[in-house]
Amino acid sequence: MSNIIAFVLCFLIIPLLLMGLLGLFLGWLFFRGKKVEGDLSVEGEGALRAEADSLRARVQELEGRVSTRDTEISGLKGKLAAGAAAAAGAATLTAAASSKSEAADDDDTYALEWRNRYLAARVKYLESQVAEAPKPKAKKAAPKKKAAPKPKAAAKPKAKAAPKPKVLYTDGPTDGTPDDLKLIKGIGPKFEKDLNGKGIYYFRQIAAWKAKDVDMVEGVIDSFPGRIGRDEWVKQAKGLGKSASAKAAKASSTSGKKKPGPKPGTKRSALTAAGKPRKKPGPKAGSTRKSKKMSEADEKLEKYYANVQKFDPKARKPVVAGIAKHCGAAMSTRDGSLVACSDEAELKRVANGFVTKKLGKTSGQMELVQEVCADMKGERFKNRVTFYYLAAKKARKLGLFT
Repeated sequence: MSNIIAFVLCFLIIPLLLMGLLGLFLGWLFFRGKKVEGDLSVEGEGALRAEADSLRARVQELEGRVSTRDTEISGLKGKLAAGAAAAAGAATLTAAASSKSEAADDDDTYALEWRNRYLAARVKYLESQVAEAPKPKAKKAAPKKKAAPKPKAAAKPKAKAAPKPKVLYTDGPTDGTPDDLKLIKGIGPKFEKDLNGKGIYYFRQIAAWKAKDVDMVEGVIDSFPGRIGRDEWVKQAKGLGKSASAKAAKASSTSGKKKPGPKPGTKRSALTAAGKPRKKPGPKAGSTRKSKKMSEADEKLEKYYANVQKFDPKARKPVVAGIAKHCGAAMSTRDGSLVACSDEAELKRVANGFVTKKLGKTSGQMELVQEVCADMKGERFKNRVTFYYLAAKKARKLGLFT
């Protein structure tokens, strides 16, 4: 037994101890004085603190510069606002704004430039009006001698009035009654109020927008990016502006005309020969003439029916009339009478309201609505009655409206 223990000590334990001691000695010999990565000594900690202090000082310096620049910008804005109060100094204000445009924000500078252009154009317009005003005639002195008649000079043509400036901003509805901006698809009461607050009252202002104007307006009103271009506000404003100007010209041409009154001696008294109040004559017996209200309703129904027949030539008019009656007051406004397939919220309202509640579908409502949008892809303005008719036809529920 003692021999076995001596064998284990000599050939197993003692060599392992010697090898361990040798490894410790070699490790100390090779790695002495070397720093392990991630070890933070006193010198390294001091260097980091010095670097942090320098960064803090740099941040404070930059903050000071930013505050100084903000102070300069606010001062320049105050000077520009004070100069814009006088219309006579519009040209001087334009020069001052252009010389300091590098310091002001891009959006504010661009808006001030538009304002200055408006003031300059307004001054020119007023000058032209003053030039056209008739001058007072001077008193003729008694002629001493008859002079030879001078040849008559050709009459000078009157100077044309300067056109009204098409600008982005105005000080208010300075050119008459503001236009109803809600006629443009995509503009509701809220957007109209925001636009009026930014000095936009007329179709001609929106029609004059460029790409830079659209970007700036989207930044100052609460609108989704790209909505103005998607709903084509500028294009709609151009069309509405032309129709409004044509109506105004027609109204001005007919304003001076009076309706012819009755011939002398033909106006009947309000009382009959018996002294009783005279009644207005009604339609003759057997007359097929309809009232004005009924004719307007029939006119609208004919338009709805003609639009439905584009997609279903065999459509029945009573069914179209039933769908129009279901739409009710929604058809009285332009936005309510149309369905916008580009608006996800609008499609969900149609799916949850008409398809689910009226048609009674419990599944595949959005798929049905998307199919109708695909069928009416060629229609720029999708009539709500036609949209509901096609949805009811695809769901085989046209019998609900007879």
